Amino acid sequence: MSDLEAVSFTAARDLGDAARAGVALNVLVQVPFAERYITGACAGGDAFVGRWLYDSWPHAEHVIIIPADRSRVDEWWLEVDGTNVTVIPMPQGTTYADRNAELVRRGTAVYGLPAYPEDDPRSRRSGTWQTIRMARRAGKLCRWDCVKPPYAGRIEKWPREFTLPVPVRPGLA
Repeated sequence: MSDLEAVSFTAARDLGDAARAGVALNVLVQVPFAERYITGACAGGDAFVGRWLYDSWPHAEHVIIIPADRSRVDEWWLEVDGTNVTVIPMPQGTTYADRNAELVRRGTAVYGLPAYPEDDPRSRRSGTWQTIRMARRAGKLCRWDCVKPPYAGRIEKWPREFTLPVPVRPGLA
């Protein structure tokens, strides 16, 4: 039995080497085992996270949600081979916001790796922050960690808070 049913990820497109080593990997090694990991298909953070999860948790199910607008897509998911990979293309006419909502909808918990803090002017049009805010409103946001200075972050809900307690049968309590 896994700790979590499904964990979704949202990550900045601009994920440089220092961020991968210092922030993204630090977060990823702390993510508990889940039955399913859900990622986007965009270049940069989505591709890095998706590859790392696929390599690190080969027996889990991996769901990749591809936006209808493929102009920013990294086709890393074409390289993965296995019965445990599900590729879901978003329908034509949908937006990145629709794809982001799908990431939140499918996850039990959501982890975010935005470039900058939410109040930074560079985050104003961030799809990663859009997804984080959607997850926060849905009560599914686990944590977010910025991949660029000032490397801010916050745990908003501990992973154990997403798991359901084991039911106790009457008379056994």
